[in-house]
Amino acid sequence: MKPLLPFLFIAVSLSINAQGLKEANELIENFQFEKALQVLVQLNDSTDIHIPLQSGYCYSRLGNYKSAIENYKQALQIDSLNRISLNQLGQIYSRTNQYALAEDCYKKLIYIDSLNSFYFKQYAALAASTNYDSLAAMLYFKTLKLNPRDIESYSSLGNILLEGENYYQLDSLIGRALFVDSLQSSILLLKAKSELAQHKYKKVIVTVKKILEWNDTQPIHARLLGISYFQLNEYAKVVECMNYLLLSGVKSEWVYYYLGASYRELNDLPKSIDAMSKAIEGGISENIGVYYSQLAKAYEESKDYKNAIHYYQAAYEKSKTKILLYHLARNYDVYFKDKSSAIAYYKRYLASDDTIKLAREYSRRRLDVLE
Repeated sequence: MKPLLPFLFIAVSLSINAQGLKEANELIENFQFEKALQVLVQLNDSTDIHIPLQSGYCYSRLGNYKSAIENYKQALQIDSLNRISLNQLGQIYSRTNQYALAEDCYKKLIYIDSLNSFYFKQYAALAASTNYDSLAAMLYFKTLKLNPRDIESYSSLGNILLEGENYYQLDSLIGRALFVDSLQSSILLLKAKSELAQHKYKKVIVTVKKILEWNDTQPIHARLLGISYFQLNEYAKVVECMNYLLLSGVKSEWVYYYLGASYRELNDLPKSIDAMSKAIEGGISENIGVYYSQLAKAYEESKDYKNAIHYYQAAYEKSKTKILLYHLARNYDVYFKDKSSAIAYYKRYLASDDTIKLAREYSRRRLDVLE
């Protein structure tokens, strides 16, 4: 009977491991990862790949990536082509900025199964996160060739094409995606962004309104609508959109700029001045010269020529836009009895290369009168 003892021991061990794995699985299904690890650590079958796989999964869910990597590597020692281990390692390496190791995992997965769209998608996301947009685009195109219904990949690829201003390919891609799901909000949003970039403002409004039929209003929707309404001179609607953004906590300089410019067009000059002043207070972008210019116009229309001169000068210092010399000349002309500054600015304007015919003609006429 002695020869049977080793076989009985093996059978008992296998039974214990099987029972332990079952218990660990139940704990994992209930998100009790620490308790699952306590069970798994007691299992001692070095040939059972399920033990390091389950352990690696528990450690990764607990954020202990070092131990997760060790366990997934142990699983690969048992099966060097194990897809679960390679995929999990690829994701962990990506999260921990070990991009070369992550790339190696995804390349191995694609070598194992070159028809699996998910592997190409994972590799594409990695490439995009490391700013290799051309590689990411190629991989997303391959993903969609293998799985033409992957909406997430349409969206990710679309954003790369949008960033690269490749509108022809982008619009074609959007058409294919909407054929798969005509009400997919992420694709409709991409469509609206493309339309805005191509100055198709009426189409932007139609597209965003279609999104809002099925989704709550978000700041991005108000932004797209507000900018489009501004370009279409529908200033009351711009004010509505920008105020929505302010209430949503978006207090960027460009929000105040659109408010200020719209209030000026609506002839609400106090609100225009207030909003444009706030744009300047928060202004850190290259558009600060535009903000100064808009504020100057609002003051000029309020007949506050002193402040108009101040902000036209600030705008000119920032942008060196020649037409501002003309506006300075006019405001000096109106505000000061001494016309010497007005004459100087009219002459500087006429000496510039600005080609606005009406402004040049007016400047010549005023110089004829003043000199």
